[in-house]
Amino acid sequence: MKTNSELNSGGAAMDGLDHLRDHLFAIWRGRSAIDGITPNGLWQFTPPPDDLIRQDIAPNPAAAATHLANWRDGLDSRTAPLHQAVLGALDLVHWQFAYKTSELENRFFDHYAFFELIGPTGHFRSHQCNVYFGYWGPHLFYPAHHHEAEEKYFVISGKAIFAAEGATPKELGPTDETFHASWQPHWMTTGTKAVLTLILWRGAGLGDGPILCAK
Repeated sequence: MKTNSELNSGGAAMDGLDHLRDHLFAIWRGRSAIDGITPNGLWQFTPPPDDLIRQDIAPNPAAAATHLANWRDGLDSRTAPLHQAVLGALDLVHWQFAYKTSELENRFFDHYAFFELIGPTGHFRSHQCNVYFGYWGPHLFYPAHHHEAEEKYFVISGKAIFAAEGATPKELGPTDETFHASWQPHWMTTGTKAVLTLILWRGAGLGDGPILCAK
């Protein structure tokens, strides 16, 4: 017989998505301390949503997920549990790409993908905020783009150089955060390491995607 901790709110056995949600919320609510987040920057950006409804969304594989699945070494001890919780949900998530293959080179799509854990079309529907997890492999340039929603990046593993219009580029690693204002163009470059990030959106435009900036 399943215990309460092994059941989700609908009475079904919990799976990797439920465990990822719970692990994220423990950090978000400050019940799972991570050095470097003082005060809790995630909560300051937006409180955890309280309107979640689990959706029946079919998994969608991506080549990038294979690379991520093999990333088990060299993790930062502060964020390793969250990284591992993402790995535990890999086979269940609906991986997506924000752009068309005609907009970026093919290699980019072999080493990049994201999934919407929480949001209007996420595995857990919410209209209060969006929560994404994104992976970018080594030696990638994520070109300038913007969107209406305000955004918070939180680095789980690896590192990358984050840049935005009007701001000095900065290299971010585990527990580091950066903020993008509504419609502020921003871009990213990875070096020898991949990067796994948590991404939060708030405000208007939660149902819209990013738009590449004109070259």
